Amino acid sequence: MNKLALLAATLGGLLTGYLINQSVSTVVTERLHSDTRMHVITRAEKYLTLDINAGLELKETGEFEYYIVIPRDIGFSAVGNYSLEDGELSLNITESEPLLDESDSDDPLALYEKLVSRAEMHTTENMLAFRPLHNKQALVLFSERGAFYFKPR
Repeated sequence: MNKLALLAATLGGLLTGYLINQSVSTVVTERLHSDTRMHVITRAEKYLTLDINAGLELKETGEFEYYIVIPRDIGFSAVGNYSLEDGELSLNITESEPLLDESDSDDPLALYEKLVSRAEMHTTENMLAFRPLHNKQALVLFSERGAFYFKPR
């Protein structure tokens, strides 16, 4: 009888450990990348064209990793929790870090560069998200200030 109880306790422990491991797994559900071109109108009615390199990882645990980088290696990286429901993606940023290239410290940052390097300047709540018909693994994401076409890496 003791052997049966010991076997049941061992199997129960193994099953519990397996289930806990599955619930805290950091396996990436989706790893996406975007090369986007943004057009900015300045006060002097001049136009700037910026190439944006963005990445988004959505994990099974409900966590995400997100970054945006523009020329001169300026941008930000952020982590936090996300929800994707009814075609809307919300990113709850818990930590973010600006990315600023120190090599040209004599050349001051333009206002748009300062804004891009701050994660809180990017809309992250209730962004419209949908899968295009031609590529169900891609994600088109509309924020308040722009749109991104994310494709699998």
